[in-house]
Amino acid sequence: MTGTPKRALMLAGGGVKIAFQAGVLQVWLDEAGIQFDYADAVSAACFNLAMWAQGQTGREIADNWRNVDPIAELNVNWAQLPRLLHARSLLTLDAFRHNVFRLWGLDFEKIRAAGREATFNVYNFTHQELRPITAPELTEDYLIASASLSLWFPPVQIEGDTYIDAIFNTPSNIDEAIRRGAEELWIIWTTSQKGEWIDGFVGSYFGIFEAATNHAYKQALARIERNNELISQGEASEFGRHITVRELKAEVPIHYLLNFSRERAIEAVNQGVDAARTWCEARGLPLRVGAHFPKP
Repeated sequence: MTGTPKRALMLAGGGVKIAFQAGVLQVWLDEAGIQFDYADAVSAACFNLAMWAQGQTGREIADNWRNVDPIAELNVNWAQLPRLLHARSLLTLDAFRHNVFRLWGLDFEKIRAAGREATFNVYNFTHQELRPITAPELTEDYLIASASLSLWFPPVQIEGDTYIDAIFNTPSNIDEAIRRGAEELWIIWTTSQKGEWIDGFVGSYFGIFEAATNHAYKQALARIERNNELISQGEASEFGRHITVRELKAEVPIHYLLNFSRERAIEAVNQGVDAARTWCEARGLPLRVGAHFPKP
């Protein structure tokens, strides 16, 4: 892509709402033919990034989510339940390790060798550090750790250190993308911004989730806006160059984690397809929609 801005695909975290994200990828990658020089993901969005890093098409990524049974995705951590408040986690990601990744055709050797520039964010709890894992470094353990949302899933031990989901540290690692030279950030945002509080343990947990991630995201966008204002005024800026943000966000009517309906998961993917087609058409991006890319 010589002569064009360095384009970064930013896959923000959002639990299983990222099924919507997969539908967007079907459109952006295949129907609009958009190419990205680099991609970054946080939390479960790292699963989509792994498929992209391996070289799967947008339609393959979307179909992987359409074809998986949500009930088969999660395992209850039965051994820990008797410990109640002291349980290590309520659920495990073992089903992803042993079933879903194989169904999706993930091959970690291919991902490491594919040569795509990508960063998978994990949080090293032992050293209290955010760590972006590059594609050549990615292992199954790091990928599981990227989605190991505290309380719901157990942390992952890697070389003596404890790793967890990085979502509360960064919902989208915009700083890393800019540090790597990105000039255009193509962001898919699925975390709800409706501001509706829901009582109860689960509702409160994900209310905190929304408060933390939306605040951090808005702060990052405000820094970019200020950076661009300073550049337009001919002054020194934080990033030293203009950063273009291309954002596609939506309210996805599916729970972040507790979804047991395959039909609702498919609807989320297809909502992403429809939203991305509308988004592209509004911006004059031509689409190749035909027999191979049917309307959902």
